[in-house]
Parts: sequence; structure tokens; C-alpha cells
Amino acid sequence: MGYTLAADIGGTKLATAIFDQDGLMLLSIEIKSETVDGERLFASLIASFQALCDEKNLSFKDIDAVSIGLPGILDHDKGIVLFQNNLPWRDFPLKERLSEMFKNAMVIIDSDVYMAAWGEFSSRKYSKETLVYITLSTGISCGTISAGRFLRGAGMAGEIGFSLSEQPGESLESIISGPALQEKGRRELNNPTITLKEMMTLYYEGNKAIQLIMDEAVDMLSKNLYHILLFADPHCIVLGGSIFNHHPKLAELVKMGVKKQLQHRLLHGKENRIEASHNQKDTGLIGAAARAHSLMGNK
Repeated sequence: MGYTLAADIGGTKLATAIFDQDGLMLLSIEIKSETVDGERLFASLIASFQALCDEKNLSFKDIDAVSIGLPGILDHDKGIVLFQNNLPWRDFPLKERLSEMFKNAMVIIDSDVYMAAWGEFSSRKYSKETLVYITLSTGISCGTISAGRFLRGAGMAGEIGFSLSEQPGESLESIISGPALQEKGRRELNNPTITLKEMMTLYYEGNKAIQLIMDEAVDMLSKNLYHILLFADPHCIVLGGSIFNHHPKLAELVKMGVKKQLQHRLLHGKENRIEASHNQKDTGLIGAAARAHSLMGNK
């Protein structure tokens, strides 16, 4: 196994990194994502990879694996990006296009949430365990790994953002995603420009309106995690994504909320399986590289 290029492509940022033969991250770059033109997005990805290689005096011929995590609906086997809400690729043959640039490399395309889950799974040195990774940021979703294999179902496993809420016609994502929380804060405070970051500052200062919003989010998340614990009985549930990463207090409150739900004596203590991300903002990149190492090792 030689050098690996990894990318974590999101609706706001495009992060890339280069890893050595031992899986150590040597260098990373983060730029703003192109959200309008698909060819420009691809060009910016290649430019980021080129900058990493130039910095390490490498060429694309020296790369053994290129591993990409990105949102949306994918055909991960064929490497085709079918649809994305916040990015411009539609039926885009990403694996084929990358293979033309990296002729000596294995090219891997998968969900950003699955890649992040693999980052947490591998960093914990798991092999036979079951891990659920939950990301809360622009949206909410989860990825599940059991005994080293993804639980994909028929293609939409883990899309918990579609979970029903107690409010008719509204889903979990429409109430507690980052944009949804921000919009609620703007309405409650009658401030059309306040950001989620500014809202959280008010939250820590004890603002009652923001506390009510966040209390509702914590309650909904706690109930969903309770059902995940019952259904999958995972060894670990990791709370990741930008909101949990930046606000560990929320993760702790969710954990305590789950504890309140675990009334039966057989369930006592299962809230301790809920953990913060080991790799924080880099877990997508680390997971993509670790996934490449795993698949190359199985060849």
C-alpha cells in the first residue's frame, strides 16, 4: 500500500488530504465547495489533489488509492453520483473521471456518512463490533457498521432525517438540522440574520427562547437514539457532525436524555455506549483513507 488521496466533499467545504503507507495523514487542504457548476467542482477537487502531491513532491502516478466521501444518492459500486441537494453533480461518473486521472490507483466512492463511520470504527480498532455513527449538521443521517460490513439495506439505510416527529407533516431533519434550528431562532428572536453560532452563544448565556429550541432538539434526538439502541444494540453510538463536534455539551445532554428513557433494568447503563467522535472534523478524511487501506489489503 502506497500513498492515498482522500476527500470529504460537503455542501459548504471540500476537504482533501494525503496519507502515507501507514495511514498517517501528511497534509490536508480545505476550500469552499463549488455549488453551481459540476465541472468546476471536479476541477477544484483535482486542483486540491495536485496541490497535495506537489507539496510532497509526488505525481499522480505515485498514488495507489483515491477515496472519496460525499453526500447525496450514489451508486457506490459504479462510482456514479446520481443526485445531491447542495452540490451540482447529477449522474456524474466520478469514479470513471478519477480513474482517467489516476491510472495506477484504486478509486473508491461512498457516502460521506459511511466514510465517517468507518473512520470511527477503525480508530477504535473494532473488528466484530457494531457501531452507529450519527452526524448532525446541515442534515442528519447515520451509518452502521457491523463486523466490518456496512448495513446498506436496499440503499437508504441510515436516512434517519426522514423519521417522523410528533409534529404532523414534519420530519426529524426539518426540525433539528442546523438550518432548521437557525430558522427557528430567527423566528423566535425576530432576528432574520442571526446565525446558529450566535444562537449557541445565547444558549450558553441562558437565553430562554433558545433553550426551549435546543431542549426540543435534545428530546427528539434522545428518543431516536433510544430506538436505535433497542433495534441494533450497538457496542457504540458516535455523535458527530459539525453541531456535535462544536458543542459537546449537546452530546452530553442527549446522552443524559437517553439515560432517562432506559427505565428497564436490562437497559441500565447502555447510555454509556454513546460517545463523541474520536476524529472530530477529520473523521471523513480518516475514514476514507482507512477504507482504502482495508479494501487494498483484501485484494
